[in-house]
Amino acid sequence: MPRQGLPGWAKSPRRKRADHRASVRFAPAQEIICYWSCNGSEYAVGRVSDISAGGACLLIRGRLEADAELTVELINGPHTFLCARKMRVVRVYRGSGKDSVVGGAFDRKLSYDELLPFIL
Repeated sequence: MPRQGLPGWAKSPRRKRADHRASVRFAPAQEIICYWSCNGSEYAVGRVSDISAGGACLLIRGRLEADAELTVELINGPHTFLCARKMRVVRVYRGSGKDSVVGGAFDRKLSYDELLPFIL
């Protein structure tokens, strides 16, 4: 017997793929400024798009390659907390001009007390 269904549907619709990341990402309610440096060069300013205990997504002006090692300093909105980490670049999405969106993993996870000032 032929399978009955909606006309025009060859198969059932696909479900959205689950996000299996190790850490929950947070879109900060406040602006997080970051200063980043690659290979000991001069620091440049960027912004944090989202953050988790394991890494961050940065909006920067500049070109980077995957697997680059960055030194980042994250500063929360009220400028009351600074956190410095090494970050390995995992993904780079190039924007117009010299802008880039960089996703990376920290060398060690942020603790609860380190993450809290960035998400409140």
